[in-house]
Amino acid sequence: MRIDSQVALRKLSELKEHPDNAEYNSGLTVREEASLKASIAESGIQEALLIQTDGTIISGHQRAHIAEVLGIAEVPVRIVECTEQEAIYLLVAMNEARRGEEKDLIKKARRIKLLYENWRIRPGRKSVHPAHFSRHDVAETLKLDDSSIRRLLRLLNLIPELQIEVSNQAIGLIAGNKIAALDKEVQHEFYAVYQQSGGDLKIAAIEKIITQLGNTPDLKVIRKEKEKQVVHGKVERIKKDLTWLMTVPVDNEERQELTNVLSAYAGYLGLKGATDGEIDDRGSGREDLQAH
Repeated sequence: MRIDSQVALRKLSELKEHPDNAEYNSGLTVREEASLKASIAESGIQEALLIQTDGTIISGHQRAHIAEVLGIAEVPVRIVECTEQEAIYLLVAMNEARRGEEKDLIKKARRIKLLYENWRIRPGRKSVHPAHFSRHDVAETLKLDDSSIRRLLRLLNLIPELQIEVSNQAIGLIAGNKIAALDKEVQHEFYAVYQQSGGDLKIAAIEKIITQLGNTPDLKVIRKEKEKQVVHGKVERIKKDLTWLMTVPVDNEERQELTNVLSAYAGYLGLKGATDGEIDDRGSGREDLQAH
């Protein structure tokens, strides 16, 4: 990576936002925007924007926005020659350095995931990236400890509606982790109850809702019914595939592989039937399969 030491002027119309910026960096608050606008209006842009050779902004999105609002045609820039992985690092690290800690927990979690993916870090494993980045590098870049990183990443297991609530600071880190441990279906149920309550719940109330949802008979019935529908759909597809296979030539090797799979499944049905008292029903199905 090379950052040009010389500052040059570049037409604002030639610059463009990095496609990942809004995903990982929050915009300015009303007070922050007013302060930056007043500063630039009085003294101009004091720190040059960092841009790639094609005009993509890496650092300076808010300065560029204010310049556009003020009608400034040219802005000071420094050219960065870097790989996309290095650009992603600067996109996150420079914003962290200039504006301090990101308040949006979901954006913070996305930053962590972004660095993990671009640095090829696997949680709990040594990195395979040639530069040997690790989760400790992520922690250092974002000024977080390992425990906070794990908790933040869990927030990405929330359904989109609940991620929005976390971003809006209506649901905190601890509560978000408890909800994220639920499967997606239960999260949707939780969100429905959450909306009915007006969305202003303390951690104790959230834990109570989670407990109630986990013990709701109707929800258990719904889950089992959906599981049955999934299984039924797969069975119907298999039946169609088997019927089709009976109409086309199959060589001996493929026929043997198919026979082995069907035999193994027939054995499973026999064992399953013996343990749950359904051997007669399952056995008749096995005979039908073997007959084919």
